[in-house]
Amino acid sequence: MGQQQLLTIVLGVVIVGMTVAGAIRVVDQYRMDDVRGRVRQEAILLAQYAEEYRLRPARMGGGGGSYSGFQLPKFFIDEPDIGYWVTGSGTKLQVYACSWGVTAVKGNDGANPVAVFLTRNAPNPVVLTVLN
Repeated sequence: MGQQQLLTIVLGVVIVGMTVAGAIRVVDQYRMDDVRGRVRQEAILLAQYAEEYRLRPARMGGGGGSYSGFQLPKFFIDEPDIGYWVTGSGTKLQVYACSWGVTAVKGNDGANPVAVFLTRNAPNPVVLTVLN
């Protein structure tokens, strides 16, 4: 092979390698943004389920105006990469959602997992705090 052909092959390999590396970074960034948004969205969804429970009359299996007795729905418990903590008593509700597991997505600080804390003191609006 001539020198020009070898140079063309080497240049092609370098360009393809750089393209693949860039694509991997873009996909990883998209996945991290997706999990961050999903943690926030799932915390809000969980608060909606809790609100539905609070507004349902006690004789129909609800809280009758109270968050007391609210439990996580089964499909939240089975979530493989987001952990939840919920507590409710009276008109106060607290929801903590966090990315967890071996592949937990890190937050903005790059060290701790993505986490959100949602509070509600009915009838006041929901307050969502992004912890990381």
